[in-house]
Amino acid sequence: MTTISVSEPTTIGLSERAHGLLKRLVEDKRNGQFAEMADAYRFAIGLALAHRVIPGEVPTPRTTIFNVGTLDPDKAIYGAVRTLVDTGSMSVYRWAERLAEWGVEELYRKFELGKVDVADILSEVEGTT
Repeated sequence: MTTISVSEPTTIGLSERAHGLLKRLVEDKRNGQFAEMADAYRFAIGLALAHRVIPGEVPTPRTTIFNVGTLDPDKAIYGAVRTLVDTGSMSVYRWAERLAEWGVEELYRKFELGKVDVADILSEVEGTT
């Protein structure tokens, strides 16, 4: 059996548009769910995984936001993506970046409709699994 070795990036990010949405999610005092952008980014990845999203490319222009070692020090994101998704020839963290893009867009859509309530989102996702 041949195993293809895929090089993992050391940094990941979002499109410039989604990066702006991520900042707003964290900065807006009405929200209050996420203390830091990394928290919202991680949650966005989990949300996309829970919805079984097959994400598209991260639109350009793209911006780097996080060092992978800081965002995922225990490799929990890496393990979740690797376990739940066949990323093919794409690196796990590039796939996670795509999931984050979708998740941030979805979180912001919910935010525009009212306050982002993590408990409500988790209940909603629980009903889809």
